Amino acid sequence: MRVCLLTLDFPPFRSSGLTIYAEKTAAGLAERGHAVTVVASQRPRSEQVEDTPPPEPISVVRVPIGRLDWIGFGWQAARYLSRYGDDFDVIHFADVHFAYAYRGSYVASAFQSFRQRLTSHHGRPYRTGQRDLVFRLVYYNAARWLMEGPAVRRARYVLVSSRATRHEFIAHYGLEPDRTSLVYPGIKVDRFSKLSGRTETAERLGLAGDVPTLLYVGFSTPRKGVEYLAQALSVMETPAQLIMVGKWEEEYQESFVNRLGDARSRVYITGYVPDAKLPDYFAVADTFVFPTLLEGFGFPLVEAMAAGVPVVTTTGGSASEIVGEAGLIVPVGDSLELAAALDRVLTEPNLARRLGQAGRVRARALFDERRVAADIEAIYDRLAR
Repeated sequence: MRVCLLTLDFPPFRSSGLTIYAEKTAAGLAERGHAVTVVASQRPRSEQVEDTPPPEPISVVRVPIGRLDWIGFGWQAARYLSRYGDDFDVIHFADVHFAYAYRGSYVASAFQSFRQRLTSHHGRPYRTGQRDLVFRLVYYNAARWLMEGPAVRRARYVLVSSRATRHEFIAHYGLEPDRTSLVYPGIKVDRFSKLSGRTETAERLGLAGDVPTLLYVGFSTPRKGVEYLAQALSVMETPAQLIMVGKWEEEYQESFVNRLGDARSRVYITGYVPDAKLPDYFAVADTFVFPTLLEGFGFPLVEAMAAGVPVVTTTGGSASEIVGEAGLIVPVGDSLELAAALDRVLTEPNLARRLGQAGRVRARALFDERRVAADIEAIYDRLAR
């Protein structure tokens, strides 16, 4: 089939887990013999995260988006499809929001809704301050009613990333169940199953190898709830060190650091880490912590499970569904419960071992990326018939 996959960013640019989903979907479909064209935003070279070309044999088309980010991309994507849409057998938006301006037939993926963003932080939007709260209330409400709702209604078919996401769009957006399928995203599970030794890896990374180690991986914005992790560190009984891997929203990093107090000396913020080096950080971790307020899927959760690292996460969005029996689940925005769960995993070896083993089994059974491409291909075939 000739497939057009539309996504905000694509290598060598990467803005979120959605980019990873698009990368893996495009590569998986190409490996199965489909002709894949990716339409993505045109970014300044300075925003590249890794100096790597897009995977072959995928064709990549870049469209200008101006300062409007995904809104500008959705508009430009629709313009591109108005000219070239007839060249494809399948038009697939990596996020249903991007399809708001397109009026043709399309398949879309869905991860989280703007209604969820409006209510994820104790009934209000996540935010960094009062001004940010007002902005998000206006922005998310407008996006929900003017763009997201119409895009969901027009979609021929929607691939959802979790049962929680499926319920959200059926219950609050009128998506008919027979227009949707659950397709969990996946990773290269084997990449995390054979890790380097802890002691030599910690030495190579410049970390203390004999200290209980917590690991967090993610693009840190107010949605990730890491301020509650900062508070949890201050009340934990176990004096653990914390490694923070990933890009940051600048003001949010400052807010996080200011909340650390005496725990500041035990926190290592690495910034973005290239894919090739990421497994090393899982090799030194005793526990993976993900205090998210809202998650559509969570690739780092699956990576931790594949590495056999016990997980502590929250009830935010689909996080608890993805982790299942491989982790401890705490309420969103509860730093005391988060601290207690982290102490348990760090001080109860049998619990940690059981969670780690369950994670390996779960990652291999549900989240192998080779299955994802086959599932998506089957949906395309069914729609074509």
